[in-house]
Amino acid sequence: MSEKTKLEVAKEQLRRLGTLTDCVYAVALILLVEWLPLPAESSQSGGRIWILDLWAEHSGNLLAMLIAVVFIILYWLRGTDQMARLERTSGAHVTLTIVSVLSLLILLYVVRVGAEVEGASARAGESVAVALIGLATAASWWLARRQGLVREGISEEESVGVQIEAFTEPVTALITLPFAYFGELWWNLAWLLYLPVARLLRRRFDRQGPTSSSR
Repeated sequence: MSEKTKLEVAKEQLRRLGTLTDCVYAVALILLVEWLPLPAESSQSGGRIWILDLWAEHSGNLLAMLIAVVFIILYWLRGTDQMARLERTSGAHVTLTIVSVLSLLILLYVVRVGAEVEGASARAGESVAVALIGLATAASWWLARRQGLVREGISEEESVGVQIEAFTEPVTALITLPFAYFGELWWNLAWLLYLPVARLLRRRFDRQGPTSSSR
């Protein structure tokens, strides 16, 4: 197979990967509808129930649904932003991207059952799921830089910025993990470490200097 053909195949694989991830996000949105409460789940007996009363009774489900929608939007935007910076993909990059999307589904599951399990377990589950998503995403971008998959015209500074953003989230998530067992307040406050973690990673990358050449 010629180099030109290999490049065309890799570009087609990137397009197919984007289609696959879009389909997973679409299915996730459809599944969220199943989180809406049904009249049969209401504690009110006899007669018909107003939809607003049903939703008020199951407000926890609606809150979890809202959080899940926010997660889906944020991760879809980040995923498409990174993928738009790529010229092609590779087998290892595809694998890491799929692992990231599957980890998102795990996160949605944890959010869904969060109100029905021990609070510390739910918080720890969210931290672990976010860490898995972030690690897979960060690794995929690091690999893309190493293998020269990034589009021509993407500066080294921009590439490093994407890398720092990708690494900051999983590092912060891992830091929040032990705080999940100290209570919801401490766990939420631990997420504020995102900004200092980002600054520390920026300094580390600046000391290391360019690790790959921009095309």
